Amino acid sequence: MKRGVFVAAALALLLPTFSAGAEELSIKVFKLNYRRVEEAALLIRSQLSDAASVTLTQRLNAITVTDREENLKKVAKLLADFDVPPRGFTFAIKLIRARADVPAGSIAREIGGLGAKLKSLFQFNDYSLIDSAVLRGVEGGRVECRLGGEYALSFSIAPTSGGDDLLLTPFSLSRVHKGSVGPFLLTPLYRASMPVVLNQTLVVGASREEQSKTALILVLLAQALPRAEAGSGAAGSKTVEKRQQ
Repeated sequence: MKRGVFVAAALALLLPTFSAGAEELSIKVFKLNYRRVEEAALLIRSQLSDAASVTLTQRLNAITVTDREENLKKVAKLLADFDVPPRGFTFAIKLIRARADVPAGSIAREIGGLGAKLKSLFQFNDYSLIDSAVLRGVEGGRVECRLGGEYALSFSIAPTSGGDDLLLTPFSLSRVHKGSVGPFLLTPLYRASMPVVLNQTLVVGASREEQSKTALILVLLAQALPRAEAGSGAAGSKTVEKRQQ
């Protein structure tokens, strides 16, 4: 009789502990509109418990997560901040020809106050505008345009973390040649990964031309578009400001 009482008491002590340790898991499906579910799965990994499971449905771009309710709430917030439309940007471009074989102080009016800055950076006497444009693009997208009819500019906008730093890669400027037959030919003049900071003017000695006293200079200013405007207008669309041949 005493032994039976002892066993019952032992069970009474064990049962509360077992109930408290049991995990109650919930299931939630998240459908992404803008980002890929593969990226989302990597993003939420640190928020999940050891008991969690994740299933991707790529056809629907959906992710099913099984975990504790508290973790699912963290995942929901993380994905809400992550699944937003890609950022849009404008790129104000000026392509300038620099020359050393003209009298000092001859600076074309089209580039305005930019001439003084260029003279402080490069050792040329004359700076004249070949072409200028304002381009639009979105992160993850590609931008292409023709400048002055003689040059081709292209770059891709790497996905961003939401800050002011962009990476344009590969950032490529080429000279366009028209062959006697067939398509146009491109001669690369400059090609590199180009880090850009929003709202800061970037000046690049884009290429040295064949003439020893002539060079090309490219000036770029990148700015972010409001989210509502990011999808309006064609990516890479060009608005010409001024041109001097």
